[in-house]
Amino acid sequence: MASDDFHEKLAEGVRGEDAVYQYLTTTNSYVEDTRYQKYTEGQGPKLRGIEGAVTLPDFVVYDRFKGNYAVDVKVKTSVYTVHQQPCFTVDYKYLHYLKVMELKRLDFLVLAFVYQNDLYWYTNSDLHGTTQFENQYSRGDVYLFAHDPAKIKCRLAI
Repeated sequence: MASDDFHEKLAEGVRGEDAVYQYLTTTNSYVEDTRYQKYTEGQGPKLRGIEGAVTLPDFVVYDRFKGNYAVDVKVKTSVYTVHQQPCFTVDYKYLHYLKVMELKRLDFLVLAFVYQNDLYWYTNSDLHGTTQFENQYSRGDVYLFAHDPAKIKCRLAI
């Protein structure tokens, strides 16, 4: 991927995350933004210790009515068809997010897919299946969430 293309996709992802953050802070009691952590050996949202490192999802929500949950935002420009089913995909970090859910004793995980300015809201119980990808974006297991317009939570201003 060319450097300009990478930086444009990164900027698009940050705009999507920022829009979801705005949505979360206006609809929940408290929202923890975990995105901007820095370390001497790198940056990014992680939990680190003697047992290893796991990538944190973008946000943790604490809401006395809805429960406590993690949210990771995935800005998508397309859906993949796997076994005749259009799907959103998440790479190996999905397993990290589940581990964080366990470690922080959260009630559930949300995958917030932003696609064509719509916010699709999936929980970990919506997992449709897995497949293997070998392309420029992902290698190995990929976790699938069936594209479903009924999962649209709202339209985002991005």
